[in-house]
Amino acid sequence: MHPSLTSELPPLEETRGQWLAWDAKGQDSPSFINVENGEYCDFTVLRNMFTQTQMQDLKDMTNNVHYENYQSKKLAAVTCNGVDTSKRNGQLTKSPLAQMEEERREHVMKMKKMEAEMEQVFELKVKEKKQKLKDSEAELERRHEQMKRNLEAQYKELEEKRRVFEEEKVNWEAQQRILEQQKLDASKTMEKNKKKGKIF
Repeated sequence: MHPSLTSELPPLEETRGQWLAWDAKGQDSPSFINVENGEYCDFTVLRNMFTQTQMQDLKDMTNNVHYENYQSKKLAAVTCNGVDTSKRNGQLTKSPLAQMEEERREHVMKMKKMEAEMEQVFELKVKEKKQKLKDSEAELERRHEQMKRNLEAQYKELEEKRRVFEEEKVNWEAQQRILEQQKLDASKTMEKNKKKGKIF
């Protein structure tokens, strides 16, 4: 950087300076300018002003713009597999924090959607299980009633067979008594006939 103001040096002065390749005061020879002498050169003043007042702006610009753009490109390459759909003319339209926040929101929404779907599937399975239990209970109730009716029918059949058996038993016993009585009567008749001497 060359100073905007130049002037001629006093003779025989040893100083640090810079040779300038233009004509000074109409001379055809190059001029030597001491750029650190504040009496006739504003380079030091400009440098001090620049470093004192503009350095913070330069740091802020570096940190907030250049480094942010660099970091955004690197994060976009990592988070989007190297492809960023939000780029326009090579610039990122979103900061990495905003992009990460958006991805976090998308992940939360995705998890909520998956949770809702899982709850829906769970409720459906619970409903199906309840329906199966109701069907099984109804089937067991139907079988129970059928078995109860079968047992009642078998009981009635056995009662009928018992009644018939009891009747047959009573009839048989009556017939046996009659036969016994007939045998007894016959033997008595024979005894009487023997006594009378009559033989059949």
